[in-house]
Amino acid sequence: MFPIMPGEANSLSGGLGDLRPNHFHAGIDIRTAQREGLEVYAAADGYISRIAVFTGGYGHVIFIKHPNGLTTVYGHLKTLNDTLAQFLRAGQYKKQSFEIDLRPEPNQFPVKKGEIIALSGNTGGSGGPHLHFEIRDDKNNLLNPLLFGFQEIEDELPPFFERIALQPLTPSSRVNGQAGRLALTPIRRPNGDWVLTQPISASGLLGLEVLAHDRTSGSPFKNGLTCIEIQLDNREVFAYNMNNFPNEETRLINLHMNYGIEQLTGQRFHRCYIADGNTLDLYRFDQTRGKLPLFDGQPHEVTITLYDCTQHTTTLRFTVNPEAENSAIGKLTPSKLPTTLFSSVEENTLIIRARNFPTATAPTAQVYLSGATLELPSQYVRANEAYYVIDLQKHLPDSVQIGKNVLPLNFKKRILPGQASTYTDSAITVTFPSESLYDTLHLAVSHGGNRVSINQGTIPLKDFFEVSFLPTEPLENSGKTHMYLVNGNRKSYVGGFWKDNRFIFKARQFGTFQLLTDLKPPVVKILRKDYNAIVATVKDDLSGLDTIRALVNGEWILMQYDYKRALIWSDKFDPTKPFEGTLVLEVTDRAGNLTTVTAQLPPAPRPMVVDSAAVLEKEN
Repeated sequence: MFPIMPGEANSLSGGLGDLRPNHFHAGIDIRTAQREGLEVYAAADGYISRIAVFTGGYGHVIFIKHPNGLTTVYGHLKTLNDTLAQFLRAGQYKKQSFEIDLRPEPNQFPVKKGEIIALSGNTGGSGGPHLHFEIRDDKNNLLNPLLFGFQEIEDELPPFFERIALQPLTPSSRVNGQAGRLALTPIRRPNGDWVLTQPISASGLLGLEVLAHDRTSGSPFKNGLTCIEIQLDNREVFAYNMNNFPNEETRLINLHMNYGIEQLTGQRFHRCYIADGNTLDLYRFDQTRGKLPLFDGQPHEVTITLYDCTQHTTTLRFTVNPEAENSAIGKLTPSKLPTTLFSSVEENTLIIRARNFPTATAPTAQVYLSGATLELPSQYVRANEAYYVIDLQKHLPDSVQIGKNVLPLNFKKRILPGQASTYTDSAITVTFPSESLYDTLHLAVSHGGNRVSINQGTIPLKDFFEVSFLPTEPLENSGKTHMYLVNGNRKSYVGGFWKDNRFIFKARQFGTFQLLTDLKPPVVKILRKDYNAIVATVKDDLSGLDTIRALVNGEWILMQYDYKRALIWSDKFDPTKPFEGTLVLEVTDRAGNLTTVTAQLPPAPRPMVVDSAAVLEKEN
């Protein structure tokens, strides 16, 4: 049974397998007319196997176990039905915690198909009111709910392309004469055909990427794809099928999509080849693992077919022509501006771009390695920039000099996946446990003052690595100093601790880290305080909130928390008992700063005492 407005037309804002940050979307998101409070129905007979509350993620969530071994999940709920709400509230008061994960006994709370179990909401990490609905099998694989015959969802729309990209996978591979990734925008003709209007030439080993979506009828939201098939010269080389997937492997999405592009632009391209380290069982592929081997100097036809779960298809065909042999490097337009150097890493290829030369010919680059120097001519010129290409599997340069300009690169060591490894210098030790990496890492490290940079945030990590860092600048209050991941003006708390004048921290993302001192406590503002309710806003500007604790006359009070609105509000254990006496709100941030707000609650109104004898006398 459909869990929202069964029997009526519904629409979706999300589908199974949608590409999300660090995870595949695990179910469908059912729209609720941009409002909360719609009745949520049990999809089938069963019993409540789990009730949980999370600040982010699912928010308030219910799991129902069914006799056939399936489990249904209902997330972002506003409130539970009275029986389940009492059980949840009792558990929260017993643990004295807003966040909780309860596992009732089997058949403690049996439910029937169509029974109202909750009201829909917008709790947790929801971006707006909706019901998140999942179906899982007995091995915790996520199944596509749209394959269960729900007539409430119509889909008469085929998938559509936004962009495609071709990625050179070796230092010698080229696309349109370049070693870097090329993105293209397919165009839909009036007759419905999709085409590319830009010619493509390529050589070497290439990876194909697709940015495309599906929509269901009646919804403006972009959903994920059920299937992608790639053919090279009418022979299938790759297929991706998203009808189910193992929940515990959801983080492998960072290898399924181009993680670096997602981090830089927010665009989530499907990789239509198997990246090193990707063990997801969602693919069919040939001996090249879906990579396109264009070595023969001949034109090749590429066909991309997109499917949704109702088997609507969309197809794009295009020809990749061979690269011209012995193409000219190209000339530069001389410039009087200062020469500037840039670097980027794509796959195992380091690309150096040099801009603004006083001459028409780019000079040879001096690549400084450990104890050696490599002379490297420019490989090609594009948009008045000279490009130099280095194979990181052969060379790990410390820096490169072009003309009088030196670009530090700071490559230190190759770290192999599946093997524990450590890099150490006078100020830093970086330790990689054996499960940290998906693929070979060309470790780049630099540090100074209270900052340390470790590679770029465009490289996905399987698990945490550890850093021991000796800062060289004095710190205002080391007890409230922690490590933060810094990206422009954004500062994300990482944490860590001091040991022997060194700061130890763990991270699951690369980038630039900086020690910052947080001396500013959270800001608490009481909006309402009376016998019936306590409402307040709670905010912190750097390290983020850690704990929220409310006491009335020393008795712990459950405070519901919506981090999206920075709002907390009371949830009484006994709704008939008024709040009276002294209110204490204690809010701490992750740096250990504490804000305590104390207030006197006004007395509850007393029932009027009527002197019946006086009333009788007045009436007489």
